[in-house]
Amino acid sequence: MQPEKTLTNETGSQRPFTRYRRQGWDESLKRISPVGSKTLVVAIISLVISSGGAVGYLLTPGAIMLVSPLSVQPTSPSWNSATSCNAVVLTLEQFLGSVVNPKQTKPNAGADYSGGALPLEGAKSAGTNPASTSWPYSKRSTSPPCTVTLANGTVLPTLVEIHGVKVGFVSNDECGSVFANICDKTFNSCNAVLAPNCASSYPDTMHKVHTEIDMYWQKNGIAPPTPTSGSIIDVQGFVYWDDAHVSDSWHSFSGWEIHPLSAWRLSSSSSALTAGFTYSPTTPTTGQTITFTASASGGTSPYSFSWSFGDSTIGTGNPVTHSYSAGSYTVQLTVHDSASASTTATRTVNVGPPPQPDFAISANPGSLTILAGSSGSSKVSLNSLDGFSGQVTLSTSTDKTGLTISCSPSSLTLIAAGSANSTCTFTSPTIGTYAVTVTGTSGSLSHSTSIAVRIVDFTLSALPNSITIIHGHSATVSINLSSVNGFTGTVSLTQSDSSINIKTSLNPNQVTLAPDGTGSSSLKITALKKTTPGTYLVTVTGTVGTVSHSVTVTVNVT
Repeated sequence: MQPEKTLTNETGSQRPFTRYRRQGWDESLKRISPVGSKTLVVAIISLVISSGGAVGYLLTPGAIMLVSPLSVQPTSPSWNSATSCNAVVLTLEQFLGSVVNPKQTKPNAGADYSGGALPLEGAKSAGTNPASTSWPYSKRSTSPPCTVTLANGTVLPTLVEIHGVKVGFVSNDECGSVFANICDKTFNSCNAVLAPNCASSYPDTMHKVHTEIDMYWQKNGIAPPTPTSGSIIDVQGFVYWDDAHVSDSWHSFSGWEIHPLSAWRLSSSSSALTAGFTYSPTTPTTGQTITFTASASGGTSPYSFSWSFGDSTIGTGNPVTHSYSAGSYTVQLTVHDSASASTTATRTVNVGPPPQPDFAISANPGSLTILAGSSGSSKVSLNSLDGFSGQVTLSTSTDKTGLTISCSPSSLTLIAAGSANSTCTFTSPTIGTYAVTVTGTSGSLSHSTSIAVRIVDFTLSALPNSITIIHGHSATVSINLSSVNGFTGTVSLTQSDSSINIKTSLNPNQVTLAPDGTGSSSLKITALKKTTPGTYLVTVTGTVGTVSHSVTVTVNVT
């Protein structure tokens, strides 16, 4: 290590400056590229790992987009058996970064995307608010990827582990929005020293992050329990940026989240023996085989697993299987470690009666666009469920008159585990949008599927529709086309005249219409010198498939 030097910072004060040859990273580079993603000009940083595991960087000429070196950190195995990802261990401040969103001002300032340790949408300039829709995985995902590879080839982890955070006020969010009686569990994870009240107020916003136990994880039986407000815990969860709440105080004026939170433990018992388990399927039925999978951490491995299934039977091992009659059962797992410590975990398993035979109905496509006067069709499919077999009769209905519907066959026979199809054909001369319901009925069972049918058309007109020409001369008429009710397609044009002494031509002879768009073609009409003065008719016809429309132009030759 070389002798210490001092650097003068932006405020004029001095601080020690130490240059490391291999271990750590060059403090001078911190001044060039603070935590977050920046563009480094003239020098490229190359990651160097020594034989002793120390991390360092090399400088070479060039330019490269840098990502935070905080992604190169110790990792920890997941505490939740639902994911096999290794968590990168960060402090809360490393996770958020020290960059304040420059588009916000005190007291509404929060951690910026550009300063975050794990910018999974790639490097962005300060103040950029990337769209959550482009995040590499959904915050509702029950199996997020363990890593994300950026466009520059950098591989970043997605699961983070943060120790010693305080749990703010725990609240329920979006209750029943997807699953009955299931909510998101939300709270602030905050630095217990620098933001001890966990409130969403500045300047504490740079020391807290919005955290959620996701409803989908709860529905699937893989979510951790809800921590107690005020407790100090270690957390593991997936990185997420929510662009919709950057300006919200309850979201700490930042898009950064830990969502979903995959696991937590009390900080004071980091080395204590803990256990949990999941089961599949999560909605078992009578007689169905259920697989119970245990997880354990802390204590002294290896572990042994014993089970009480709640119906006076017991088992050992991991994983184990069991089946039940209908009812509700409290399952208890007991884990013993090799140092004679033990802990338990319990969950309630609700077992329903076996499903009754039934059938499902669907339509493909579920929406149709048909040219007025022509026809279109959709395949209606029936599928046997849980051993259903029998005759199913199809009937149809619409929300308005004017649409003709025919389904063939109208009666289908299903065998157990089988399927059957019918073709429903739709025709109408009337422009409009129709909501069609196809219903399958078998005894007391009845199921329906919906098909949206839109009848479209095009119009043809001439401007002007009557002209006067001196024989031996020419004139031009504009043939105008319009899409009606969203028609899209190419219309072929032809012309015919009532005399061989009238010459006509169209340019172009095909016009493509966009939905609710317009187009035109030029009709050139020439009266030859030998044309007898009088009135002549020229007809232009537009055709799409089997449907055509015409317009007539009156030609007066003088």
